[in-house]
Amino acid sequence: MSNPDSVRVKLLFFAKSRELAGLSGTDDFLVPHSEIKCSELLDLICNRYNLSLIRNNVILAHNEQYCADLSEIIRIRNGDELALTFDKLDVGALNDQVAHESCGAVSLFVGTTRDNFEGKSVVLLQYEAYEAMALKTMNLLCEEVRARWPDVVHIGIHHRLGTVPVKEASVVIAISSPHRKSSLEAVHYTIDELKKSVPVWKKELYGDGEGSSEWKENSECTWSKKYKDAHIL
Repeated sequence: MSNPDSVRVKLLFFAKSRELAGLSGTDDFLVPHSEIKCSELLDLICNRYNLSLIRNNVILAHNEQYCADLSEIIRIRNGDELALTFDKLDVGALNDQVAHESCGAVSLFVGTTRDNFEGKSVVLLQYEAYEAMALKTMNLLCEEVRARWPDVVHIGIHHRLGTVPVKEASVVIAISSPHRKSSLEAVHYTIDELKKSVPVWKKELYGDGEGSSEWKENSECTWSKKYKDAHIL
């Protein structure tokens, strides 16, 4: 049985440490406690990845900040599964990623392309994003969710970019919690806030035989005219 206080993180290796570890990308690593000294974490990583010989030359960073004081205790929470991808979204895979043995609920929202809008025939959607800003905004959204629902365990948000045909998913949100109320409320909040703030744009292509299309804005977007009109003091 796994330690309930353990946290799974993604490790990135660079330069000589990457070569010694024999890795070309990231690797999953189980940290035994959510609060741990930097020096203890560094020892665990060096022992696991054959880096003991260069331990004194390895620089550890957490959340893109150097751990300058190895006696410092860092707090690690379960990472959120966030992705912008041109690949078809796998709802079942994301469900499995956020599921946890301590949770009795995984709540899902799946947004799909429908074949009509206001009487027009829609054949597909096209999405584009300011990817770096979108991921940063999604991370901030996850922090807001955890502040509102502290018992949420895992959060997954996958958004598709590029062409999304009718019936296929453009966004999947999955959230796990010990009881259903938190995950259901959190999923509802997450999709609403995502539409408000994450810089992703959508174009509808119509089946009118003329190849017409139109860029659409979510009415929830803080930069949309409908939102601004509704919030005029």
